[in-house]
Amino acid sequence: MSFLDRLLGRTPVPVPVLPDPGALAHALPLGLRIGGRVQFDRTMYSVAPGAVTEELPAGYQGVPCYGHVDLGDGHALHRFYLDDDAFLQVSTVADEVEAIMGFVFHETVNPPNKQAFRDFVMESDHLGAVAIDYAGRRWQRVTNTTAGDARIPPMAYDEVLYRHQPPRRDDDLTHYAMLYSRDVPELGREELLLISAEDSGPNEFSVTYSVGMDLTIADIDIT
Repeated sequence: MSFLDRLLGRTPVPVPVLPDPGALAHALPLGLRIGGRVQFDRTMYSVAPGAVTEELPAGYQGVPCYGHVDLGDGHALHRFYLDDDAFLQVSTVADEVEAIMGFVFHETVNPPNKQAFRDFVMESDHLGAVAIDYAGRRWQRVTNTTAGDARIPPMAYDEVLYRHQPPRRDDDLTHYAMLYSRDVPELGREELLLISAEDSGPNEFSVTYSVGMDLTIADIDIT
């Protein structure tokens, strides 16, 4: 308070503290957070060695980065990127957990230019065909299976990436993605293949193949 305010008995109006536009504006599921750790139960791999294309990493994994995808109508994807080229994805509806998936980055391809990237998004069977062959396996489309045998366009969405503590908005990218799966009879589970053409522009393009599994809360330990 200034001398004049004290003299006149005026009460100063507090200056509002505006929220950081780069800070998280939503809650994170399951107690997950940047700087936390995740461990996967890998018992399934010893039960059926070699049955899956990729294994989720061993040991406790740090979470250096978090990605948020707002799908609209209360649906969201929360991606917790881990130390060893993997990520844990939690799908929520109205802040309730709907699904948990763990993925390992299997391969990244870099289109040489913007036109090659567009051609992949618009024409590649890997972003829309009812079934594809990849990594020596046959995969069936999960996304919008009501379309029959016709190729469908990829699902497009934006992801906001956060890093640091406290979390700060650090990057943005656009995905053109398709989800595939295949049965693993030895485990009584499905293995998942997420293919995403990623535009982080203006001249940064990649196509990422991530292989993973559907998980339950019993399959992960969060600290």
